[in-house]
Order: sequence, then structure tokens, then C-alpha cells
Amino acid sequence: MRFYRQLQPFNIISFDLDDTLYDNRSVIAEAEKQFLCELQRLAALPHLTVESWGQVKRVVAVANPLIMEDVVHWRIVALERLLTQSAVSVGKIDTIISQAMAHFIHWRHQIALSPQTKATLDSLAERYPLAVITNGNVDPKKIGLTQFSLCLRGGEHGRAKPHFDLFAQTAAHFNVRSDQILHVGDNLQADVQGAVQAGCQAVWLNLNSDSLLAHQQSRNLPHVELTNLKQLLLLA
Repeated sequence: MRFYRQLQPFNIISFDLDDTLYDNRSVIAEAEKQFLCELQRLAALPHLTVESWGQVKRVVAVANPLIMEDVVHWRIVALERLLTQSAVSVGKIDTIISQAMAHFIHWRHQIALSPQTKATLDSLAERYPLAVITNGNVDPKKIGLTQFSLCLRGGEHGRAKPHFDLFAQTAAHFNVRSDQILHVGDNLQADVQGAVQAGCQAVWLNLNSDSLLAHQQSRNLPHVELTNLKQLLLLA
């Protein structure tokens, strides 16, 4: 545990999800694999590859960079573009999109939470209201996380982190000042920079024991650096 700023009393704890409360890399890799296989089947596109799908997403993002802040909408728009370009019957496009998205969301939620993570959140929830502020598309309740009384997702509820929007909404929801929110996340830009610039306090969950100096793109120091989630109990 390392302190970079003086930690003030806080009333709310908010959390990032992906790569903070679980390892997201293997989950998203498998979800993308299963999504692509299902899309190949539904749309009769056996030669569709990861590269060609990625290229379609990039074209959509170049045309509208803000769309990347809503990962669900971005995927849907890219799907519609891909199917249209592939001369899929117009009457089938909506059905294919709906089925492909449902398949992806199913695999996106195949997340194994550690008992320690659940126990830590249970303990914190006895003392503080807990919230989720995420740029991803995971529904906490679908993976067994019922400790949160608020869940805000970038794109659906406002501008994605590091924009201040979701942090400000969290403060308004709980009727507290921004500095009474302690935000916990793994990303020095989205989570730490976003929280600090919004006036909140920030915990950098450094699960990989990275050097802070290796993240020169980050403009703000966290208040505290932790190397495992359970250390939060020492702050609460």
C-alpha cells in the first residue's frame, strides 16, 4: 500500500469492473471468439475473420469517434455495417444482430469471481453504499455481484471515463460531494485521472505491480495504490 495524496474521509465507494474485480482479458477473448463463430453461422459468412471484423469496427469508429464510449452501440452499428456490406438480406439483419448480440452478452458474462473479491465487497457493503462506474458492458447482477446500489455505464448513462459525467452523476445520486467518493480502478487514465479530475478520491488497484513511472500518459497521481482488493478493508 502506498499513499500519494492525503486521504480524506469518504462516504461512498465506487468501482470499475473489468480488470479491477476480475481478470477481463480471457473473458473478452473467449466472448469475441464465440461471437465470431455465431456470426459466421447466422449470416452465412464462413470466411469472416477477427481481422475483417476489427476493420469494420475501426471504420465505424473513425467516422464517429464518440461511438467508442458506448461499446454496445458501437458493436451494433458495426454489425449493421458488416451485414449490409455482405449483402445479407435486409429482412434478416435485425434478427441476426439481436441473436449475435445475445450470444456475445452470454459469453461476456461467463466470469469467475474469486471468493476473496465477493467477501471483500460484502464486508465493504456493510459499511458503505457501493457503486459501479464502468466503461464496459457487464451487468454486475448477472455475475453474482449484488452489493451495488448504483451501476452507471459509459455511453448508456453518460460520457465514458475519464470524462467527469458518471462521477458527477454518482455524487448527485447519493447526495454527496465529489470528494466524498472513493473510486477504485485498475486504469490510471480512465479511473484515476477521471476520478481526480472529477473531484473524487482515487485508489489505483495495481494488481500487476506495475511501476507508476511506466504510465507516463497518466496526468494524475492516485490517492492510494493497492496491490490487492482486500487492502481496501484497511482504509474503510
